[in-house]
Amino acid sequence: MNAEDITALHRSRQAYVYVRQSTRHQVIHHRESQKRQRNLVERAVELGWPRERVVLVDEDLGQSAATSQDRLGFQKMVTQAALGQVGIIPALEVSRLSRGNRDWFHWLDICAVTSTLLADGEGLYHPRAYNDRLLLGLKGTMSEAELYLLKQRLVEARNAKVKRGEFRFRLPAGFLWDEAGRIVKDSDDQVRSAIDHIFKRFEQLGTIHQVHQALVEDGIQLPVWSFPGPGRPWKIPSYGIVQRMLKNPIYAGAYAFGLRQVEEVLDASQRPMKRMRQKPRPAWHALIQDHHEGYIGWEMYETNQRRIVSNHNGKAHPGAAREGESLLQGLVLCGICGRRMKVRYVHQCRLIRYECLRKREQMGAPICQSFGAVRLEGAAERLVLEVLEPLGLEAMIEAAAAHVRAGEDEQRHFKEKIERARYDVDLARRQHEAVDSANRLVARELERRWEKALQERESVEREAEARLEVLERALSPEDKERLRRSAHDVPRLWHSSTTRVQDKKRIIRCLIENVVVTSAENHLEANVHWIGGDVTPVEVKRGRSGIHRYVTDPEVVDWVRELAEEYSDAEIARILHCRGLRTSKGHTFTRTKVACLRLVYGIEKRTSLPKRGQDIYSAQQAAEILGVCHSTVIRWVEVGLLRGTQKSKGASWRIQVSEEDRKRLRTAETSEGRLTLKGAASKMGVSQQTIQQKLKDGKLEGIRAHTGRRVSWRIRLFEKVYEDQGSLFDEKVCEVKHYEAQ
Repeated sequence: MNAEDITALHRSRQAYVYVRQSTRHQVIHHRESQKRQRNLVERAVELGWPRERVVLVDEDLGQSAATSQDRLGFQKMVTQAALGQVGIIPALEVSRLSRGNRDWFHWLDICAVTSTLLADGEGLYHPRAYNDRLLLGLKGTMSEAELYLLKQRLVEARNAKVKRGEFRFRLPAGFLWDEAGRIVKDSDDQVRSAIDHIFKRFEQLGTIHQVHQALVEDGIQLPVWSFPGPGRPWKIPSYGIVQRMLKNPIYAGAYAFGLRQVEEVLDASQRPMKRMRQKPRPAWHALIQDHHEGYIGWEMYETNQRRIVSNHNGKAHPGAAREGESLLQGLVLCGICGRRMKVRYVHQCRLIRYECLRKREQMGAPICQSFGAVRLEGAAERLVLEVLEPLGLEAMIEAAAAHVRAGEDEQRHFKEKIERARYDVDLARRQHEAVDSANRLVARELERRWEKALQERESVEREAEARLEVLERALSPEDKERLRRSAHDVPRLWHSSTTRVQDKKRIIRCLIENVVVTSAENHLEANVHWIGGDVTPVEVKRGRSGIHRYVTDPEVVDWVRELAEEYSDAEIARILHCRGLRTSKGHTFTRTKVACLRLVYGIEKRTSLPKRGQDIYSAQQAAEILGVCHSTVIRWVEVGLLRGTQKSKGASWRIQVSEEDRKRLRTAETSEGRLTLKGAASKMGVSQQTIQQKLKDGKLEGIRAHTGRRVSWRIRLFEKVYEDQGSLFDEKVCEVKHYEAQ
């Protein structure tokens, strides 16, 4: 097409000059191409368009022409052309407009319909004319092929350097490229210690989320970029920064490239677009182990990756240890289908149930099995405590050492933070002193920087002082003593309110790989698979329908039913407490609890105590009869001077006080013809203990006599043996309960 073929219709429309360069580097450094494109305004004027009707579109500087998605200027120009507002579009070459055939031929179709002309350095084209359209189509195809060839050469050259580990890219914080092109650790001590702290915290806490929370709570800052020198920005890391650091193999001393690669996908309008996607390890462009000095070893890196993957909730992983009360969360496998069972909490997490729902979710079939897990978890917990108890002392030593290490790491971080703030102040001071004070244009700015550095130093020192005051505080003697006690009492430490559920779960996962459970009619059959490969079978009773787990032990109910015939509720509570019996919830029995238990089980209470045998009294009644105190009667029973029985520890005594016992033990005013305990021992040539034993056996007769304010024994010297004395209670009487007089 020639210039003479341009019609008045074309000149009545606007002329669009499209200016574009592919990269920001070209926009800044390659100005000549941009000037040539802007000079196309003069080309439009030469073709007959008034200057005021020539529109310059330069909104897409720094954008690639491979796609039109992010090119707002190109989209605007296409819209105006579709509306019939564009008469001509001059360009240096068609590659300035598009590098992709899809956008290029769509653009040609619009220009052909609206009779929009195109011009380049070689001629003038009308897309509606067949020969012009054929030539424009060929130029567009060649433009796309040219871009492909350029990219292919660059990518192959880059991949060749990548395979040798020589290609340079922006390194993560903590690494730098040296003059020889090698990756080295940052020479800044604060940077290295901050990154070491992150990996140590992950080893202790086990999840990325908890590491991030700990860093925020402790106020630990990280460098943002990996460039050396002053002015490096520091800030509290985000979750994404911590995640990328823990997943990056460069920190393990490996040269890795291609972890994230560009993929072409379709957007919501079904148009192709490019996005960065994380790639699996086999798809990386290069992975060279032991390439440089790392912050952790490769084995530790692999362990961290396995731990991160296991924290994901899925079919093959137990998931991270969470706040739920279920200690076996993610470890229980169905014994029927082998799938991982889901935990469900009932009544605000007080009840735990495990359900195998995979068949129902996938095929609509009934669930494999469902059961309450309180007893199962209790059995697993007891097994774990049996394993942990011998390790209590080692755990105490490790806990103390971990406390010291964590404190030292944080102290080092804050001390280095103070040192950096002081260096910034000194640098600002030296810069201010180096400038001529008369040059206020420069001196004013340097004074402002110096003042800002002083304020930041004061802020850092106040923050660090408050934190160091806590960190430098060593374990007190009380803390050390508590650790020692905990080392010998692991169950108490395990059940302590200060022990988090997440910590218990992590300990269990260090010991137990999974628990395979099969539900039977009245019990659960579980096989606990330990990490080392051992298997421990466990059988747990199932709860019966309609009966909750807080049911009083039948033995306790029988005791209360038996004791209620003789004792009050308060005395029954004391007896049960002395026997070590507890309620269904583990509480100590009280008078009210005993009364409620009797009410639930329909146990009646006797209003009066029945008489139990002849000459049988309570300890208080026997004391009143014999004229002594209650404790003296008990002591006489213990040494054998009286005969008595006690059904249980804490129960009332039943003591036999016969007429002969009254004569023997009651205090008398006269003691004619009788000797003292010492006199009788001297007379018989034996010890006083022998005389007391004969009194117990009934071989000597003695009475208690008043001597002034004292009461002592008065003994006759003839022996009297009770041959047919017999036992206190025969078999029938032994079955009778003790009682105390009301």
